[in-house]
Amino acid sequence: MIAAPLSPLGLDHYSPTMASNGGTTSTINLSNSWGSTLAAVFVSLVFYGVSILQTFLYYERFTEDSIILKSLVAWVFVLDTLHTVLISAGVWQYFVVHFGDDSFLAYTHAPLLISIVVTSAVSSTVQSFFIYRIWFLMKSRFRWLLPAILMPFVVAQLVLGAFYTVVAMAFQTSVSAVSGPLLTKAANALNGIAMAVDITITIFLCTLLAIGRTGFADTDQMLLRLIFISVNTGLSSALFAFLSVILLVIYPTDLIFTALYYPLCTVYCNTLLASLNARKFIRGGSETRQLNRQSSLVWQHTAGTDADAGSEPMEV
Repeated sequence: MIAAPLSPLGLDHYSPTMASNGGTTSTINLSNSWGSTLAAVFVSLVFYGVSILQTFLYYERFTEDSIILKSLVAWVFVLDTLHTVLISAGVWQYFVVHFGDDSFLAYTHAPLLISIVVTSAVSSTVQSFFIYRIWFLMKSRFRWLLPAILMPFVVAQLVLGAFYTVVAMAFQTSVSAVSGPLLTKAANALNGIAMAVDITITIFLCTLLAIGRTGFADTDQMLLRLIFISVNTGLSSALFAFLSVILLVIYPTDLIFTALYYPLCTVYCNTLLASLNARKFIRGGSETRQLNRQSSLVWQHTAGTDADAGSEPMEV
């Protein structure tokens, strides 16, 4: 998902006030503009603290995971850290370095623009992970169909995010310069793509898990836990994306939508980590049920009651 072009804040939020010497000075109403971005940074920092904890718990608890999965977690966490640094540096420029400089607020500067492509990279990575999980769970010969449909949209988020950032910076990041129809259409399209992919992944994953119910109480209880985790993690990012789009449509000349957009990168990071760290909860806390060492991207469960009944181990 990508931030939409910003409105010319220096004009839309301009209001004259009386100075102490009887003259007038220009001020900008920050409550609906960069104040929303500042609030987004506060929320992002809270979520980032959660992602730090979740990353520590992952590496402490799941030492048996493959190097590929550990590298994936490290990659997403590093990008999330970079995103947090960028948005923090962005608001630092507006409210500290250039405090009181109204003309500076009429521009969208490099840190916030670069954070857009970082968010696209994180969303593409996390969505690709869940698409792989769906592909692994599907035993049909048509299991390649969903990845073939969704992956172009996943890649499109990264491409359009990079396109938006490069073009906006080429325009010298002038707010009025990046508000043209090309970038507006690209932003709106990418917002919809991110939300649609998140919802589609959640629906397919929950459907596959529901179909996989066996009638054995222990296995079905594990599947219900899986569905619960999938819904909560998958829809969280979709909800942030959806509300961000709604706020952008309702308040197109304000930056209120950024309060939900900028935390989205950290939401994706926590979605991945929560899905991985919940495996012990999903297996009911039993240490006798081990992960599938051949593929740490999926979960293997051998229920004791199912084994007594002569059933095959089940992978989910």
